[in-house]
Amino acid sequence: MNRIRTTAVALASTVALGSFAAVAVPTAFAHGGKPAPCSMQQTQVDKATAKLDTLAAHFAAHPTKKNKRAEKAQAQRVAHAAKRLANCLAA
Repeated sequence: MNRIRTTAVALASTVALGSFAAVAVPTAFAHGGKPAPCSMQQTQVDKATAKLDTLAAHFAAHPTKKNKRAEKAQAQRVAHAAKRLANCLAA
């Protein structure tokens, strides 16, 4: 009896998950499956800026040469991401 119940639960959950996926997948690709033109660049700028802010706050308490280099590198990443975003918006 226990094996039958386990199999029934597994089958029911598979059907439920499959029906949910069948409804969710078409809505995800309703717009052709492509993101907005510059959304990826904007996401990268946002992430890089957030990380730079986090590093600056963390390294303010412990200023070392290695930390300053890491913060400078992150600032360059932000600058490059912002440049890519500007080029995308200009195009």
